[in-house]
Amino acid sequence: MSEIIQSFRATQQWWTLAVFDIRQRYRRSTLGPLWITLSTGIMVAALGFLWSSLFKMPIAEFMPYFASGLILWTFMSSQINEACTAYTQYEGYIKQINLPLPLYVLRVCSRNIILLAHNIIVFVVVWAVFGFSWLPNLPMVVLGFMVMALTLFFFSIPIAVLCTRFRDISPIVQSITQILYFFTPVMWQAKILPAHYQWVVDYNPLHHLFEIVRAPMLGQLAAVESWVWSFVLLIVFAALASFMHTRYRKRVAYWL
Repeated sequence: MSEIIQSFRATQQWWTLAVFDIRQRYRRSTLGPLWITLSTGIMVAALGFLWSSLFKMPIAEFMPYFASGLILWTFMSSQINEACTAYTQYEGYIKQINLPLPLYVLRVCSRNIILLAHNIIVFVVVWAVFGFSWLPNLPMVVLGFMVMALTLFFFSIPIAVLCTRFRDISPIVQSITQILYFFTPVMWQAKILPAHYQWVVDYNPLHHLFEIVRAPMLGQLAAVESWVWSFVLLIVFAALASFMHTRYRKRVAYWL
C-alpha cells in the first residue's frame, strides 16, 4: 500500500504523462479531444430520440438520463478495458525507469478523466436545453465520482497484473465489459424490469457505482443501498489491489 500512496503523491508525474498521452493521441488534429465530445453529442442526440420513442418516455426525461449514462459508461468501460494494458503499453518505461507501478495505472485513470471532462460538455448542453435542476446536488456528484474513480483505480491494479501475466485475459475482460453494458441501466431504466428480474439491477455493482453519480446529476438522491454497495466495493478492491501489488510487483518487469 505504501507504493500506492507514494504514487498518489507524485501528482505532477502521472498528470503530466496523462496530458502527454492525450496530446500524442490527437497530434495534428484540429479539434483534438473535442472530436470525442462531438461524436458523443451526435450519439446522444440521435439515439436519445430513438430510444425515447421505443421506451415511450418523454424526451425531456429520457435525454438527460441517457446522456449522463452514456458519458459515465464511456469513462467506466474505457478505464476497465485500458487497465488490461496499463503495464504492457508502458513496457519501455517500466524496464528502464524505477517508478511505482501504480503510477502507470493513475496515468490511465487521469487520461480517462480528462476525456470525461470533455464529454461533460454534452451533458451541460442537454441541461441547458431541457432545464432540469442538478446544480444543488453538485457536491454529491463530486463525492460520488470520487468514490467511482477510486474504486475503478483499485480495480485496475489487479486487472493490470493479471493481464500482464496472462495475455488472454485482456480480450475476455473486454468481452465481459460489452455484455455488462446491456445488463447495466445505461440507456434503459431499472423500473421497466419485471419484479422477478430486479436482481439484474440489485446485484449489479456497476449499477450502484452509476447511481451514486448519475442520480445527483439528475437532481435526485442515490439510494442508501447504492452508497453501501459502492463503499464496500471500494474497500474490497483497495484490499485486493494492495495484496496483488505487494505480492507481484517485483515480477511484473519479468512478465513484460
